[in-house]
Order: sequence, then C-alpha cells, then structure tokens
Amino acid sequence: MSERKIGLAFSSGGARGTAHIGVLKVLEENGIVPDVIAGSSIGAQIGAAYAAGVPIDEMEVYWRSSSWKRVAKTLFPTIPWSGWSSGRKVTRVLRDLFGERRIEDLSIPYAAVATDLETGEALPITSGPIARAVRASLSVPGLFVPVWIDGHLLIDGGVTDPLPVDVVRFLGADVVIAVDVLVEPAEVKLSGIPAPPSGKILGIINGGSSGKNERRFYPSVFSVLFQMSTVFQKRVLNLLLETDPPDVLIRPDFSADPPCYSDAAGGIEAGEEAARRALPAIRHALSQA
Repeated sequence: MSERKIGLAFSSGGARGTAHIGVLKVLEENGIVPDVIAGSSIGAQIGAAYAAGVPIDEMEVYWRSSSWKRVAKTLFPTIPWSGWSSGRKVTRVLRDLFGERRIEDLSIPYAAVATDLETGEALPITSGPIARAVRASLSVPGLFVPVWIDGHLLIDGGVTDPLPVDVVRFLGADVVIAVDVLVEPAEVKLSGIPAPPSGKILGIINGGSSGKNERRFYPSVFSVLFQMSTVFQKRVLNLLLETDPPDVLIRPDFSADPPCYSDAAGGIEAGEEAARRALPAIRHALSQA
C-alpha cells in the first residue's frame, strides 16, 4: 500500500488495552502491517505479542477467556513491601508466552516503554528478554514490585509516556497510528460514604454544604488513588500529543460495554469499531508523499 514505514503506538490503560487487539485485527484484515511498534504497560504486552508473531486470533481467545480467578492469582501480597504483588505470576505468564526470546531478535522493531523510578524519565527498552521488558512496563506503582534492568529501577511506562508516539518515531516510523485507551477522568463514577451536612465524620472536619441539595461523600482511599492516576496520566498524554501528535489517533468508545479483566470482549470489539472508522484517515496518511 505504501513505501512509508508504519508505526503503531499503543497506550497504557489496563483492561481497556484489549482494544489494541481489535485494532490489530482490522488493520491486518485491510493489509495494513506495522513496521515498528512501541507500547506502554498493557500496550507493551499486546504490542510485543504481535511483534513476536503471536496470531491475533490466539490473543483474542486468551483475553476473551480471562476471568477474575486468573487475575487474582497475579495479585498475592508479597514481602518486601515495595508493591502489593511480587509479579512472579505475571512473569511466569509472560515467559510462557515469549520464552527466552529477545527484543533484538524480533522481525519487527519494538520497544516496551517503562519509567525510571530514580530519574523520573521514560525509558524505551529495545533489547534484552521480551518477558522482562514487558514485566517492567507493566509494573503499576504500588501494585507490582518494580523491576531492575541494567541498573535502572523501573515502573509502569504509563507514568511518563502513556502513548509513546515519540518512541515509534525514534524506531523509524514515517506514519504513526496511535491508539489511546486511557480512561477519561469524567468517566469515573465516584461514590463513597455519605457525609453529614455539617460537623465531623470520623474525626475529620466536614466543610459543610453550600446548597441544600448538594451531594457530598467520602470516597475510599483506593478510589482517590485511582482517580489521581487517571487525571495525571490523561494530562500527561494531552501535553505529549500537543508537542508530538500522531498522524492518526484512534480513540475507541467504551461506553456500550466497558471492558474489565474478567470480561474483555467489549474492549476488543470497541477497538475493531474504532479502527474501521479510522481506515479512511489511515489510508490518506499512507498516501501522502
């Protein structure tokens, strides 16, 4: 279709990242094959699987068969307390998928993006064992223990580069197709313990209400931390897109059937629909001299 090198940038986004599979499925059906791939977090995992030659139908079967039981096995608490889970189960899953294959041996140039916890900078991993690189990129702060690679203490790539358009260009892409599956903060339905109209709750001063019908509540600490991460990542992404926009930006609509780790079907289908809508823009970008 084009002599221009096509690059795919896959964002972080948890279970919503299954939409990347749907995008890949539609691109492959239309003869659009990426020359380079980079991803953060779940985007790194799915991008690596594709670059390693895992058939899309196998990826789809795996994620459609996901369950809370499978997820729970990856989240057993660990000591030392630098993450809720050691990530050993995740590592085993990745090694079952990739074996001892190395990034530099892939036929498609690929990078898993992680964050250096000590410097605060994004670190594209372009060599070494695939499983180790993806495990580092998946290291959600507080959830999984960070990973040491070549003297760098690494956490989730979504912290600093949630949609690595810049890395895809660095790998040599002329046309960048980016897939953003991050949660919009306004989509999160916050709730919690109802707060009294005035006075104190659990010893905490409640500022009162400026209106009789104003809804006030105290969300859980987990809700607060999740929403903080959602706001932070989205603001980082928007700033990055202003400085280095992709040629085509695909944003799946998850409103009909939001995916979760126990039911990823909605995410895959949302990715397919978004990719089909983007086909004219993709073909136009590839036709440019």
